[in-house]
Amino acid sequence: MRAMIVLTLSLGMTLAIAPARAQDAFANAASGRALAKAWCAECHRLEPTAPGASVADLTEVANLPSTTALSLKVFLQSSHMDMPNLILKPAEADDIIAYILSLKRR
Repeated sequence: MRAMIVLTLSLGMTLAIAPARAQDAFANAASGRALAKAWCAECHRLEPTAPGASVADLTEVANLPSTTALSLKVFLQSSHMDMPNLILKPAEADDIIAYILSLKRR
């Protein structure tokens, strides 16, 4: 019985991580940067050297300990009071996520 529980938990964790890994394989950070420039740059600084921004720059977002592909995907699919509701195709969201994660200092 215990082995079955461990196997089930392991499988569940693998399936939970798989979408984040799949996102990395097919996403295009360059396309994500272009999308971020069109949709996000009015409020967010795309890179630390970019001119002013009224809210967090995306490099700061990328370097938060809580920032992962999954957390960004959830964030982009949720409504936020101070942010316009973007209707993104899954591939567009994946590209923006790839761009933001590309800003992470390793």
